[in-house]
Amino acid sequence: MSKREDKVDEIRKNVLSVRISRKELPDIGDLVIGTVYRILEHGAYVLLDEYGGLEAYAPINEVVQSWFHDIKDYLRLGQKTVFRVIRVDARRRLIDVSLRKVREEEKREKLAKWKRTLKGVKLLELVAKKLNMPLDKALQDFGWKLEDYYGDFLSIFENAAKHGAGDLRKLGLSDDVINAINEVAKERIEVESTEISGVIRIISIKPDGVRHVREVLLKAMDLARKEGVDGVRIYTIGPPRYRIDIVGKDPKKLELVLKDVVNLITTEIKKRGGEASFTRIGE
Repeated sequence: MSKREDKVDEIRKNVLSVRISRKELPDIGDLVIGTVYRILEHGAYVLLDEYGGLEAYAPINEVVQSWFHDIKDYLRLGQKTVFRVIRVDARRRLIDVSLRKVREEEKREKLAKWKRTLKGVKLLELVAKKLNMPLDKALQDFGWKLEDYYGDFLSIFENAAKHGAGDLRKLGLSDDVINAINEVAKERIEVESTEISGVIRIISIKPDGVRHVREVLLKAMDLARKEGVDGVRIYTIGPPRYRIDIVGKDPKKLELVLKDVVNLITTEIKKRGGEASFTRIGE
């Protein structure tokens, strides 16, 4: 095999072999991700990543700014960039694309979206392997359905990592699929911690009111820890006002824990002859 053939083979390996687009062919005007694999004097051939490596052609006048420029000033072998579809011959499966008709802002947005798409597809491929099925079948059986619901492939796993299987079950997926998605999400998605806060005003008119307030706040902190948050802090910002900070990776769970903590404080201090009122920070 020649060096040129080796290079082409290497480029092809960096292009998805499975069509992840719902459509078999792009439409005129679509923005597509293309990987450059052959450059000639009259134009360049690219492989369309979203269409399983479907070949497209970029005429030189749709690449260079003028005849005084070399096409290699704009494209290089293996480069992955954004093109606009300018011609589609569905019968012959011939696609022409343009580099010049893509605005810089469109290019940035498309590449950012592609980065998320590619990461999500790789995770979906891991799910398919766990289920012993090819990626294209996984896309048809549940992948595209989940993409519709979450907006993109990566969001499927980000949501599963944060919130578990709740939404997945609503979509009527089988337990095998749900379990595989959750496993991949836990293995591959790093969820950043978030914090919710509020201020609770506690009043006790008893002579030993300070002791009662302290005991109630300690019980509230114990409750938060038992409910599995990553961190909880309750501290004075000037009696009778105390700040509550709860840290964790699941926003929905944090809201429930904060509600439980406030209810405990309010109920307990009332039993001890006091009263409490809560204000959420950020609302």
